[in-house]
Amino acid sequence: MTQIDPYIEETFGILTDDDLYLDCILVTPVNTPDENLRVLRVWVPKYPLTKSSVITCARQEMRSYGPDGRIAHLVFDLRGTGDSDGLPGNQNFDMDIHAVKEWAKERFGKINFGFLGFPISEYGRVNMWPLGIGSVIESYYYPAAGDNLTPPSLLYLGSYGNFSRRDDALCAKIATAGYEVYGFDPLRYLLHASVNRPLTPDDLCKDLRELIQMLPGAPIIIGRPLAAGLAILWAAGVRSVRGVIAIGRAQSAFNPAHIFQNYNPYTYLLNRQIPHIAPRPLVLVRHQGHMLGGDAETLQDLFQSSQPPHRLEETKKLSDTFLLELLAWIEDNQ
Repeated sequence: MTQIDPYIEETFGILTDDDLYLDCILVTPVNTPDENLRVLRVWVPKYPLTKSSVITCARQEMRSYGPDGRIAHLVFDLRGTGDSDGLPGNQNFDMDIHAVKEWAKERFGKINFGFLGFPISEYGRVNMWPLGIGSVIESYYYPAAGDNLTPPSLLYLGSYGNFSRRDDALCAKIATAGYEVYGFDPLRYLLHASVNRPLTPDDLCKDLRELIQMLPGAPIIIGRPLAAGLAILWAAGVRSVRGVIAIGRAQSAFNPAHIFQNYNPYTYLLNRQIPHIAPRPLVLVRHQGHMLGGDAETLQDLFQSSQPPHRLEETKKLSDTFLLELLAWIEDNQ
């Protein structure tokens, strides 16, 4: 029996102020008219990737809402990529972002609107790496400064759906300290990886092992909220991970049932996973003032379930200085 998708796709072009057409696909719940939509999320491809890198993400999210959902997703090609107009070398992507904003305002009026990602990094390069069947990962690469022929590798997991310009700058700062940094938005990877079925911890660890084979060396992992949960799970399940810094809320990383096989509450229980990280170093961080920065009691509970060498820290500002101090401690405790 053929499964009927709970969404419809509309293909069209958006005209920029300098008269270029951006090729777009709007994905909306099949039973919800425009006036009943409450949220529009716009997936921005990292240059030079095209909308084909994110359309899978939009479709996966739409399947989870069902036919009566109130959230729509837009994917589009930046100028000069995919099917959009534009000449090579024209990277005036601010015009593209502005055009999408104006189109959304004209079509939907007042709607909760936001971009998932930004078009071009000031510091890193984007690569698309294949993992399992149908699974890919966008990696934002920041080469290590200095003359170390074998610099340490670092995986930097941004917040779900929001690898921001702040993350971009942090990765660049860490790279100037001599780390080979690979940043990514884990939500994009997870939505691709779960297309065929919800993921088990074994699925996730298998993907990480494949990813590590493409790196110059075994990595340390930094996980922002909610990706802190994935960072802990990966470190617990893959012995070659050298250490982990998990920041803010972690357990709720595994709540989405369309991504994770989580009907058994113990499958992803981090209190059971975290003891397996030892004897490799672990840092848990409460980010004060951040809406997903974690609460003291939950983080203390995770800390008590873990084994030395481990640290429990609090910070009001997640700076490169703070992260580099923690990375130095991890290097000293391996």
